[in-house]
Amino acid sequence: MSYKLIIQIEAWLEIQDAFDWYEEQKDGLGDEFLEELDNCYNSLTENPEGFPYINYLYRRIKTDRFPYIIMYEVDNNDIIISRVRHIKQKPV
Repeated sequence: MSYKLIIQIEAWLEIQDAFDWYEEQKDGLGDEFLEELDNCYNSLTENPEGFPYINYLYRRIKTDRFPYIIMYEVDNNDIIISRVRHIKQKPV
């Protein structure tokens, strides 16, 4: 089955904030963060059901190198990414 990846606006904003922060720390580190997210996206599209639930609706995948999780849901052929959260931040 082929899945379509949909990234909601809240997740885009979180990605942009993280990218900016990492770029301030070291030039090019933001790009490395984006590459890590791409690796997660590839894993998701290959096997979206293979990652644990965090509640009745959302699943999560953790990045390997950076302390972030991607929260998503699967709706038919869509993988909807709702958040990209730093794992040490308090939930909203």
